[in-house]
Amino acid sequence: MNLRMVTAALFFVCIYMSISAQGTKTATCPSSDRYALLNYDHNLLNQFGEFSQASRVLGFVGIQIGPSGIVNSGNNVLQRIVEMEVESECSSKGESDVTVTITGECVQGVLNMRIQETYSEITLSGSCGTGYVEASNTDFQLEMEYTNNTTKTAPYVGATGSGTYSWQLQFTDEPPPAEALPLAPILHLLRRD
Repeated sequence: MNLRMVTAALFFVCIYMSISAQGTKTATCPSSDRYALLNYDHNLLNQFGEFSQASRVLGFVGIQIGPSGIVNSGNNVLQRIVEMEVESECSSKGESDVTVTITGECVQGVLNMRIQETYSEITLSGSCGTGYVEASNTDFQLEMEYTNNTTKTAPYVGATGSGTYSWQLQFTDEPPPAEALPLAPILHLLRRD
């Protein structure tokens, strides 16, 4: 009788495992080269008493994802807008480019990316007069699931800062354009999954 109970228990465990596995769909890495856009939408705010500085980074970086790794493909220049304000009495604004280099690999459905960003110097002008935001570089790791429209966010925190970093992965059927374009002309690139 013990053998029957063990057999019945194993039978029910196997059925349970097959039912629970049917609802699970995990991302897998591509077996050949695929293309995607990594869309940026960063909103950062620093406040020092009566002084505030808001920064926004917008645009997309084209990437190629395949068995040999992840590399840039197409556009790799983003737009950065910085605005500063002093006690609501005056404000100054400026724009510059951010050049992005992405390398990495896809492992078990997860993109492991090294992202190096080069921020150009910005000249701010307006009612506060002329000011500058120095050039800078960042180098960090980003992991995100290899699934269309996956969004990854991270908080921007510090002693005087708040906001969010946001990246969204969008698959494309062909290599992304070499230059940043308005959204409407690139809609045909987005895969309809």
